[in-house]
Amino acid sequence: MQSGRLAECGRSQTIPASMHLRYATAAAHAEVETAFAAFMAAPARHLTEFLSAQHAAACALMRARSGPVLPEEGDLLEEFARELEAEIPAGRILTVTSPRPLCAEATAYLALGSRLGAEVIKRRLAEAGLPCPRAFEPTPPSLEWRAFRARIDRLDPDSRAFHRIVRDANAGFSVFATAAHAAFRAPMKEAV
Repeated sequence: MQSGRLAECGRSQTIPASMHLRYATAAAHAEVETAFAAFMAAPARHLTEFLSAQHAAACALMRARSGPVLPEEGDLLEEFARELEAEIPAGRILTVTSPRPLCAEATAYLALGSRLGAEVIKRRLAEAGLPCPRAFEPTPPSLEWRAFRARIDRLDPDSRAFHRIVRDANAGFSVFATAAHAAFRAPMKEAV
């Protein structure tokens, strides 16, 4: 199969680059979901670990971003990290690092995707009878997400720039997985 093409009913159909990005990062995204499975199964028991891991990953992405913040992302990641930090008890903040610098497109993809995924988290917390942390209250960034997808769709999926976004997005997902593993396995200090 030629990259950027999909054989369908005997004809080729162009696949948008944003869909290529989704498919190319699906395994890393699934790994993150697996890493947070304990939280999804028992949110009341693991809420602090979840918030701490999300905060650690958001901060790591901000530190790893190479280049300016994309307009579609704006201050979303910074606000998310600030709101998360306010929810985490003293002594339970984690720090993780990215394996390398990440391009701004990858960071925006992860930040916007995380905000969209927050809707799943909100529903799970409501099912468990838990209040929604402030970090997850904002409305999903639907317009920003569409603008970001349009930006990505202007790229050639065979280009070096696109392949860098894929590599960096996968590395960014690994930051979330690393943060989750650290939060759920490491004994955290109790607040004093």
